[in-house]
Amino acid sequence: MLPRYRMDKKGMVVERIGSLITISILIIILIVMAVIFNLWWTTASKWFLLIPVVLILVIAIYGLIIQPYYMYRNFRYEINDDEINIKSGIFMIRETTIPMGRIQNVDLYEGFIMRKFNLANITLSTAGGNRTIQYLNKDKANRIKHAIQNRIEK
Repeated sequence: MLPRYRMDKKGMVVERIGSLITISILIIILIVMAVIFNLWWTTASKWFLLIPVVLILVIAIYGLIIQPYYMYRNFRYEINDDEINIKSGIFMIRETTIPMGRIQNVDLYEGFIMRKFNLANITLSTAGGNRTIQYLNKDKANRIKHAIQNRIEK
């Protein structure tokens, strides 16, 4: 059965902003490379700079369009009385079922950009590793965190 809840749609915006930051850093590095290239390697081919430009374009298309869309489309979660189901992934879909009795810790995380959009992530720690419920409305994330903590304390 497919878990029924999704991440908040504002999570796609946060992912796009993160990608824009990464792309901006890559563009700055490319500009520095171009300046250095023009100063010291005047006899080499200018086509050498075309490779990083194409890579940045591919990263931009992936980070601004493909990743946020498929992340929103594929990420789902459901919390039952005895387990939590999480489905995530972009190309490789991973479905995880975490029994309530295995959860050792529940953490709430808000990044700087996430805070501006009133979003939070919940990280569930078990002996086998951590799983994250991503991009939830902060109030909803707090309610879920406390509900899970109450269930695992019983």
